Parts: sequence; C-alpha cells; structure tokens
Amino acid sequence: MRLSAARAALSGAAIACAMLLTAAVPANAAPATQVTMADVNREVLLSPADQPPVGQAFQQPWINPYFEGDVTGPTCWQYGRPNGASAGISARYSTPKSFHSYNNVWVFPTADAAAAFERTWRNYLTTCVERNRPDENASFVLHVTKVAEAGGVDVMRITSGVNGYTAITQYWWVAVVRQGTAVYAVQLLDYRNGQPQAMPFDDTVAKIKEKLATYYP
Repeated sequence: MRLSAARAALSGAAIACAMLLTAAVPANAAPATQVTMADVNREVLLSPADQPPVGQAFQQPWINPYFEGDVTGPTCWQYGRPNGASAGISARYSTPKSFHSYNNVWVFPTADAAAAFERTWRNYLTTCVERNRPDENASFVLHVTKVAEAGGVDVMRITSGVNGYTAITQYWWVAVVRQGTAVYAVQLLDYRNGQPQAMPFDDTVAKIKEKLATYYP
C-alpha cells in the first residue's frame, strides 16, 4: 500500500496504521488531478470537549497542512479517487494516551455533490475488508460493523491491524454527517490492544449538525 504525503507526515506506528486504512490505491486507478483546495472555515471544527467521551481529555487539534481533500474520504475510502470536493480540512485531536480523533470536513459545490460523496463512501465500506487483507508490512481490516445510531447517523466500528504477523488489533468508530454542502467525519481511533468499549456519539453528532448549519447551511 502506498502512503500519500499527508500520511507520511504523521509520526508514530499508530498513526501510520491509521492512515493506511484509506491509502489503498487500485492498480487501475487514474492519477489524481492536483487542484488547489479552498480553505474551510476553521470555526466549523469541533472543540476538544465536543469529541466522543473516552474517559481521557483531548488536547487542542493539530491541523494537517498536507491534507488532500480532493482525493480522500472517511476510513475505507479508495485513496486517489477524486471526490468532487472544492474545500477540505483535517484536524487530529489526541489524548495523552490511547486515542486519536480525526475530524475531516469536505465542502462541495452543491448539496447533490455532497450526497454523492457520502453514497460512494458507503459503497466502499462494503469492500473495505476485501481491499485491506493481511499482508506483510501492510495494514488490514477484519470487520466493518454498524454498532449504533446517533441522531439518525450510523456509527460504524472498524476492526483493523498493523500487519499480518502481529495479533494487535485497533478499533475505529466512524460517524459521517452530511448536511447541506458539507460532510463532516469523526474517525475515532482506540489504539490499545484489547476489547472495544462503547463510544457514545450522540452529543458529538448533534454538535456537528449545529456547526454545519451555522457555517455551511
């Protein structure tokens, strides 16, 4: 699997594994067209306190200057496929240990384009395991499961690993909120090796809807 510049810029084994989940490039994929992405109003981003409650405090976010908003999507997206977004931003919130919360926002020219992006991502979920099988020096995905609903939004749990030679597993909770011309994804990574814990997203989803209604109605 290839890593984009955005993924390579992140340090640590846990971050590398996290980003690999969206880095698979099909052999027949056309090269991504490089475009200049417009800025997203940073006020749309959630605060650390608005992240899903994990029992640890999130720190102020790191904004990824290498985010490729035009060819990325939520976890399990086929990296390199143009998505039609005209603006994008990616922020990583971390706790002192155990958790990272990736907040990505894509803005589209129309609400229909945003809806098409969400539909494409949902289709990619159905092939996520097949496209990310265990292999040497590569991440893999074992399960993609809907575990809850929050404000009418599906909360997915994705069980992943670092490579085929280890038994370490990691858990993602992914909630994707589409409203108007924008899509906001929270991808919460628990990189402890153990049983997953419940992750309530109700308050987080409600806050995302409020933010999108304010800045991208």
